[in-house]
Amino acid sequence: MDQDSRQDASDGSVMFADVCDSTRLYEQAGDAAALGAIRQCLALMKSHSAAAQGRVVKTIGDEIMVLFPTAENAMRAALDMQEAVAGLPPIIGAPLAIHIGFHHGPILSDESGDLFGDTVNLAARLASLASRGQIITSKNAVEQLSAGLRQMTRYLYPIQVRGKHQVIELYEAIWQQSIDLTLVAPVDLALARSALLSLRYRETVFEMNTASPPVTIGRDTTMSIVVTDRQVSRFQATVEPRGGRFVLIDRSSNGTHVKIDGESALILRRDEITLRGHGWITFAQPKECIDEGIEFFVDEK
Repeated sequence: MDQDSRQDASDGSVMFADVCDSTRLYEQAGDAAALGAIRQCLALMKSHSAAAQGRVVKTIGDEIMVLFPTAENAMRAALDMQEAVAGLPPIIGAPLAIHIGFHHGPILSDESGDLFGDTVNLAARLASLASRGQIITSKNAVEQLSAGLRQMTRYLYPIQVRGKHQVIELYEAIWQQSIDLTLVAPVDLALARSALLSLRYRETVFEMNTASPPVTIGRDTTMSIVVTDRQVSRFQATVEPRGGRFVLIDRSSNGTHVKIDGESALILRRDEITLRGHGWITFAQPKECIDEGIEFFVDEK
């Protein structure tokens, strides 16, 4: 896009809201029932966005991207969306659910109304971190909320985002009051930064602490660790610091194999695992079937 077509930046809140487990819905409920349920969810998400003065920028499959004038509007819309979708009838015995992420900051738009920039990228990242039925936001957004809405959030943990020097502090918006709510232990940043992760591939060694940027793995030459095997996806996986831990996230077509010493081997398919101790990360095949992989060692000191 031509830089001249972008408008001057102004602050706003960008939200991504996504229907959970849509692939499973299609497989288990059939195309017609799944499509009808997803359309219901999208309609509710859009109507509550409009009620909170949000502009739906685009729909991407079963996900919507919305721009709100303030974090207050985004927060109210997110709470209303979760309650509305939770009230829908179950499909094949399973309740429908969505996950949401939003961030407040400078917005860049073009003449078509599409949005660009760090605020958009971070909002998308927060949505990807949100679990089923969860709303994840940032400290930037929470600081913009009224006292009443701020009381409906809780601090989670910091994450390091690729390309940013400062950590991003995550918050969860609480829309359900439940005795089953998981208690979040306070993060001692000084202690968390003392943990180290070593990743060794051939002659290359990456050292990470919990303030390091994420390490990307794949066949593409832009990856931090480039693996040349044709069975490896261009963007295979990411290792990122999260709340004093190191999390491996699979983003591939064929899956990522993980073997932690003393534990059973497993394969990740669009899933994640916390790395611990010593072990191996391999691609397309488990470690016992191939000679090459990424060796890892976590030193928690």
